[in-house]
Amino acid sequence: MEHTKVIQDTLREFGIGKNYISQKRTVVAIQLALEDEDRLLRVKKGVYIPAAEQCNCTWSAVERNIRTVVEKAWKVNRDGLVKMARYPMSEPPTASEFIEIMVYHIQKTIGVSCSK
Repeated sequence: MEHTKVIQDTLREFGIGKNYISQKRTVVAIQLALEDEDRLLRVKKGVYIPAAEQCNCTWSAVERNIRTVVEKAWKVNRDGLVKMARYPMSEPPTASEFIEIMVYHIQKTIGVSCSK
């Protein structure tokens, strides 16, 4: 899928490398949301379940892995995450909020809207 390198590079800024199973599942989830932003309106059905099918796991494992990524990102580079979100945060974002933040950042980085 396209955008993989940009997503991986961005996650690396938060200490999430290819040695985390969570990284792969998070990349797939973000790619799905980039393909169609409407998936963000129904995250379980639109992102977690399709990502689980691609990663050969359960949707709850995908969500849990994204929460793990969020926790690590918040611990390693909170300021970078807040800057990327472009709004103040006093606590880590939820898994679905993190996906939306990443989609926004990737779209801004590559300079195009990727929905539908």
